[in-house]
Amino acid sequence: MASVIVVENDLKDSVWEYGQIIDGVRQNTELSRSLAPFLPDGQGSISNPAELAQLLITASSKEILSVLSDKEFEPAFYLLMYLLQQLQKLSMEDLTRHDSTVLQLLRSCVPAEQPSLRDRRALKPTTILSVFNTLFNLLPASSPNRILLLKDILSVVAETKTSFALIQSAIGSNLAVWMAAAGASDAEIRQTFWFFISLDPACSVESLRLIKAFTAQYELSLDELCALITTALSSSVVDVSFLVNNNVARAAAQYAADELVQTFIHYTHSTLITAVPAALPESVKHKSKILALARFFSDNGSANNNTFSYSDIPHELAASAGELETLLIDSIKAGVIEGKLNQVDETFFCTRTNRAVLAGDDNKLAQDWEAVKATLLEWKHSLENINEVVLNAKENIVNNNSQS
Repeated sequence: MASVIVVENDLKDSVWEYGQIIDGVRQNTELSRSLAPFLPDGQGSISNPAELAQLLITASSKEILSVLSDKEFEPAFYLLMYLLQQLQKLSMEDLTRHDSTVLQLLRSCVPAEQPSLRDRRALKPTTILSVFNTLFNLLPASSPNRILLLKDILSVVAETKTSFALIQSAIGSNLAVWMAAAGASDAEIRQTFWFFISLDPACSVESLRLIKAFTAQYELSLDELCALITTALSSSVVDVSFLVNNNVARAAAQYAADELVQTFIHYTHSTLITAVPAALPESVKHKSKILALARFFSDNGSANNNTFSYSDIPHELAASAGELETLLIDSIKAGVIEGKLNQVDETFFCTRTNRAVLAGDDNKLAQDWEAVKATLLEWKHSLENINEVVLNAKENIVNNNSQS
């Protein structure tokens, strides 16, 4: 279905209105006087619409439109689009071609920097994004122009350092679907997705979830795997093993010789990391200690004994009781372990630990399965005489009550 921009006035009145907007910026009546020959009185039709359209384009320079206030820019730009669409008999596809006059003008109006919060009149990047978003939504899902508009939106966010949160949810979960529907190749979808992820300076949990969903469908090159690793290990999330699906595991095995990939493999296997590549923050070392501690509790605990003295815990994880207590608290906050700390006795009672389940690691999966079976057997044995224990407890209660 064709999409159009609808305005309330007829075409001639709309041309006059736009002329007044531009003249208001220029503080003269030059454009209005130039428009008069094209706009006959009464019911006469516009003469030479192609020349009139060119006149409007010439008058609508970046220098003029950028002076409009933030509230004025968007309706004025839509009005210009409507006029060009009507005068030049353009479809929405024509208006949104990558090299179209409309898009070139819109791109040129992107502010070079974020305006001051006190400057309420200044044109904001979010207003430019709103126009791009409107154009995107006016096009059918199958339009290839949607791919270009989506890239324009991401470019504006990157250039102006606009808050990633404004586009994260709206675009993140739909990007691959939208681009595929518009005819993008897998390579183009992958390239655009990873550029989108790079715009999140916080490396947020939501971005990690988007990565997990995306990599379940698409394979990874070395560069894409490195982008995943950098994002995952730069985030505040400690346990990122949930990102290791079959595609990620396959890529990690294929590029295992790469230093960054090696670090990721060690990290997700809860191996203590003492040196990190330049692309990663130093905090990776501390987070690896948290995972190594959780692995120690998992490997050495049992249903019968989950109390550990400070001296039981490897010295390489913490050099002093104070360091160990800090590490235990950080591990609990990270959600990888649960338990009770006894500073007087210098012990830790561990009630739960995370077990990383990594796709592609058959040996680790086998070990984890054996651990699960062993735990289930311990529970089974502890329940074998449960009826007898309950009956004895009841008898003791009855006997104690009768004696009293």
